Amino acid sequence: MELSEFKENVFDGQFLVNDLHKAVESNDCERLCQLIEAGHSVNREGIDLIRPLHEACFRGYQECVRILLENGAEVNARNIDGATPLCDAASSGHLDIVQLLLDRGAYVNPPLLLTSPLHEATLRDKWETVEVLAAAGANLNASDCHFGTPLHVAACQGSIKCCKSLLRAGANVNAIKSLNTPLHEAARRQDLPLILLLLACGADATARNNNGLRPHDLVPSSTHPAKRALLQWESQPRNLRYYCRLEIRRCIGAQRLKCVPELPLPKLLQEYLDFRWDI
Repeated sequence: MELSEFKENVFDGQFLVNDLHKAVESNDCERLCQLIEAGHSVNREGIDLIRPLHEACFRGYQECVRILLENGAEVNARNIDGATPLCDAASSGHLDIVQLLLDRGAYVNPPLLLTSPLHEATLRDKWETVEVLAAAGANLNASDCHFGTPLHVAACQGSIKCCKSLLRAGANVNAIKSLNTPLHEAARRQDLPLILLLLACGADATARNNNGLRPHDLVPSSTHPAKRALLQWESQPRNLRYYCRLEIRRCIGAQRLKCVPELPLPKLLQEYLDFRWDI
């Protein structure tokens, strides 16, 4: 923000919310266009460096987003937390706006400070947005300073739909954060369906965290079904079909997993390789 613009905001009592922000907040597209035509900057920053585009994306006002972008709004502007407009749209699950921003050059993998669009979508269990971002090339294994990877986030929250979307797209099921894997997080929740999902997708039941604990150690009760499932998984070998699926997916590579439906295989086998059943 230029000094003259800063002074204008402060002295008019508009530093926290200026006219452009007000127009966006009320979804008043006509007023927004009038202000832009009068020379108001679409990149004017308010509190916490939030710009009108951040606000419009968070609220889901697609027409406001379009107007701002067509008049020069910076599509990858960051607020004080490092979040871009795509982060805001992703966190709110506004799929049309997410796609619009991507089409206008939004970084699906902005330089990671505190968050990424994929983390934001996962934090709020927006699994459809997770799939759109993954298809656009989002880094499935990006690790932030708080939560770890998006799969850690999904496991911490018990978001099984997000977990499925991330795993199908090729997220590393054994990614670590302080040596905790997503399976450790699921075990801490004693979430049996999520534990079984992660195990079916290749989670290591014997992995130890930075305290030397395996996932089953995080389930206090010896009679809890989650405890029994983890111990059973440790003690019994998997069948060949299980290992073949994981190895085939590894050979295909995360970037090409979306092509599994194009393989010259029976549909049932395509779905099996794509984690569409038996998970």
